[in-house]
Amino acid sequence: MPAGVLGSVAAFLFAAQMVNVPVAAGTSGHLVGATLASVLLGPWRALLAIAAVLAVQALLFQDGGLLAYGANLADMGLLGCFVGYAVARFVARAVSGPRGIASGAVFGAFVATVAGAVCASFWLSLSGLYPLSGILPVMLVTHVPIALLEASLTGAILVTLLRFRPDLVAGLDGETAGRRSSVLVMGWLGTALAVAAFVAPFASGLPDGLEKTATTLGFASRASAPWPRLAAVAPSVMGLIGTIAAAGLAFAVGRKLAAVSDDAHR
Repeated sequence: MPAGVLGSVAAFLFAAQMVNVPVAAGTSGHLVGATLASVLLGPWRALLAIAAVLAVQALLFQDGGLLAYGANLADMGLLGCFVGYAVARFVARAVSGPRGIASGAVFGAFVATVAGAVCASFWLSLSGLYPLSGILPVMLVTHVPIALLEASLTGAILVTLLRFRPDLVAGLDGETAGRRSSVLVMGWLGTALAVAAFVAPFASGLPDGLEKTATTLGFASRASAPWPRLAAVAPSVMGLIGTIAAAGLAFAVGRKLAAVSDDAHR
C-alpha cells in the first residue's frame, strides 16, 4: 500500500480526534478511528497510523503525554486496531456482504473502545493513583457513551464508503489490487484538512472520558506538561499543523517500511 494512503488516513484520524462532542452530562468524546482504519487498511497499517497520530499529539500538543505514550498506544492502538478488527472480521464472516462489514465494524468499534477503557483502568491502578475497584466502574460509566459514539461514527463513515466506493474498503480481506491510491489520498487528506480548519474550532470544551474520571476521583491535578502548550495559536491553525504533521510522520514511516520491504525481496 502506498505511503501516501497511510499518511492521509493518519491525517484524517488526527483531525477527527480533535472534534469532541457531548456524549453525556459533563462529558465529551471523539472518534478514535482505530477500528475504522483497520477495516480500511488492515490492523498493522492502522496501528502505524494511530501511532503517528498519538506521537504528534504528545510531542506538539501535550495531549496524552510522552510518559503515557506506551499506554495510550496499547489502549487505542493495539486494542483499538486488533480487537476491533477481530470482532469486525468475525461478524463479516457470519453476515455476508456490505451489511456484515458495516455491522462488524460497528460492533468492533464499540468493543474496542470499552476494552481500551478497561485497560486504561489497569494502568492507572498499577500506577497507584487509585484502586482498580474504584476506577474501573467510573471509567466504564464514562466510556460506554463514548463507545456508542465511536460505533455510530464508524458505521456512518463506513456505510457511506460501502455505498459509493466499496473498492476502498479492503482491510478485512487484505485485497488492495485495483484500488486507486490517488483517490484515497486526496479524499482522506482533503477531508482531514477541512475538518481541522472548519470543524475542530467548534469542538466541545467538556472533558473527555478519562479527564472526567480523573476529576471525579480527584487525581486530575497530578497531570503536568514538561513544556508549554501551543495555547496562543488559533485552534484552526493548530489543527492544520497537527494534521499535516501526522500525515508527514505516517508517510515517512510508510516510505521507510516500503524501502525495507523492497530490500528484503531483492
